[in-house]
Amino acid sequence: MESLEVPSHQHERSLERRGIGKALVVGILAAGLLAVSLVALTGIQAGRSPAERAATSLAMPIALIWLLLFAGTIACFIRRRVPLATLLALAWLTVGIAFNGSVAGRCLRSLEYPAASDPAANLESTLDAVVLLGGYAADNRFEVPQLGDDGQRLLFAAQLWHAGKTKTLISTGTAIGDARDPSLIGRELLTSIGVPDHVIFEVPGVNTDAEMVQLKAFFEDPPDQWLQLVGATRNKFSAGPQAGGPSIGLVTSAVHLSRAMRLADKRGLTFTPLGCDFNGRPAGRFEFRDLIPSSGAGRTFAVALKEQLARIVGR
Repeated sequence: MESLEVPSHQHERSLERRGIGKALVVGILAAGLLAVSLVALTGIQAGRSPAERAATSLAMPIALIWLLLFAGTIACFIRRRVPLATLLALAWLTVGIAFNGSVAGRCLRSLEYPAASDPAANLESTLDAVVLLGGYAADNRFEVPQLGDDGQRLLFAAQLWHAGKTKTLISTGTAIGDARDPSLIGRELLTSIGVPDHVIFEVPGVNTDAEMVQLKAFFEDPPDQWLQLVGATRNKFSAGPQAGGPSIGLVTSAVHLSRAMRLADKRGLTFTPLGCDFNGRPAGRFEFRDLIPSSGAGRTFAVALKEQLARIVGR
């Protein structure tokens, strides 16, 4: 009777599959150990509640991708697939950095318009107008205006009016497509919280640069109603505030304010910077759960990156 022998190539494939399986198991165990360690260290450092939040964060999609990349990196190193392991390691580090709340917060803070104190507290006299840049609200599916992530802009502008810090408000923005213009949505929301309709003016513009062009045209030839409200004659506004011209404040998010002021200067406009939404994080105590990536941090990092790119290209 002839002995049955497994062909050598089949035997090699079987060993290869076993090797890959063992490497993947080790990689997954390593990722699990990393996750458990982060939760445990968070609990030791900050207590049960933060540890529970850390565990929840690790179950979110971005964190799971991060852990899978770590598992893949370990598995490839065990299998001595150095190029692939290096690629996965770089991907793991990229996700860990770009979606890290501490890194994103510090990047955002470095780009925020510098302010030594609360901008509103520095106003010593009443402004002729406060420009409220659009982009902070939109209609929901019921065609009802609702605030977005930058909604603090509108509240801040309304607070300036109610505090007697400005005589008028200028709402800006033009929508692309079938959506309603941000300038009109701004007017509706401002009136809904007690700002009189007759002190609100609208200026179009599909982006910040276009808004500055339209604002320049507005102040070069202001409406008679606006002139009456600020108590001035038309020839007064032929120069900037230093020469007796209008005193205008500009309200937008702190991280966007640097770009807005740069574009205003490009168009020859002089504004008092009034930033809000100071969301950048200062350097603080290290916490282990800060190492867990999140989608929110990724969004913050994207905002900071957008502003940095705008600065590089001079926009």
